[in-house]
Parts: sequence; structure tokens; C-alpha cells
Amino acid sequence: MNDTVRIIENLPGMIPDDKASILLVQADLKPSAAVVLQGDIFHLPGDVVHIPESTLTDLDHVLKKLKLRYTTTTEVMENVSGKPYPHAQEVMRIYISKDQMTVDDLKRVFDDITNNHHEAGLLLGYPKSAVDAFLTPDMLEWEDYPKSTEDVSKLNMRLLGHRLSKNNWREEIKYLEPSGNYLKSVSPTLYNLITAEDS
Repeated sequence: MNDTVRIIENLPGMIPDDKASILLVQADLKPSAAVVLQGDIFHLPGDVVHIPESTLTDLDHVLKKLKLRYTTTTEVMENVSGKPYPHAQEVMRIYISKDQMTVDDLKRVFDDITNNHHEAGLLLGYPKSAVDAFLTPDMLEWEDYPKSTEDVSKLNMRLLGHRLSKNNWREEIKYLEPSGNYLKSVSPTLYNLITAEDS
């Protein structure tokens, strides 16, 4: 497992939160994950920045080693903002789970995510009350989010990746403590990157 974790930690073009999601799915702490892999942003003007074959090979090796099923979609994003020259970037979305049916369902809902927020949230394992409250008056405002609770430490609270409900947020965050503790045990590197003060 250590070698596999090191490969995940060093995958270019993927944010630490997405790398952590892969490990949490493998540990049955998440039912599925939708992660993103991007081509290198530094390249020649006018070129398409492709994801290197070596990165795709490493990703495939890791997911097979972890006995995870997956499918992908790839698109080229034009005119990446904030760059000093026009260029395009290859972006791959990877849908991951331990079973193919969930992978297929995840891809289906993300293909039309605007109309499928609720189903996507449930497939990703977010608490149902939080999913039900999303984009409704029952959704907790950002400024009301706790820094920590008696059940969840300050660092593990920083793993939160979805919105909470006004009435059930205390229950909705409890999973963060075991997830955070597991991630810290298998990859202190990813844990520290995600929970850093300025993250």
C-alpha cells in the first residue's frame, strides 16, 4: 500500500483533495469519487496541453492495484484564464467506485450535473439531509460553519467538501473525524496539504 500511496501523492495535475478521495473510496469511507486530472499548465503558446501518457499509466496502475473500478471523460478547455497567452488544456474527469454500477451512475449524473445535483450528492456519499438542503433556504450559510465540535477536530473539519443543512449539520459532519484520522494514518503528506491553515 505504501508504494501505491506514494504514486497517488506524486500524481501531477490532481489536487490533494481528489487524491485523498481515491484513498477514502478504497477504505470504504466514501462510496465513490469524481476527481479531475489536468494537463500541465506550463506550455508553448497556442498548444493543447495534454495529460502525459505516463500520468495516465500511473493512474490506471494505482486504481487497479486498489481494486477500484473507473471510467473517464476527457475534454479540452479553451483559453485557460489568467495565463499570459491563449492555450487549451486537456481535462479528464475520473469516476471511481468499488462497483461498476456506481461508476456508471456517477458518470451519467455528472454528464448533466446541472439537473442532477441531488443524485450526485447521494452517490458521492454526502449525508442525505445535507444533500436535501443544498440550494434551498435550509442550507447553512458559510459564516455559520463551525471551526470544530466535540466530535470533529479543527483539522478534520477542513476536510469538509460539501454544504451543510441548518438543522442537521452536527450529525452531517461526524464522518469527517474517522475519514481524517484514516487519511492521516495512510498519507500524512496529503492530510497536511489539505488541512493546512491557508488551504
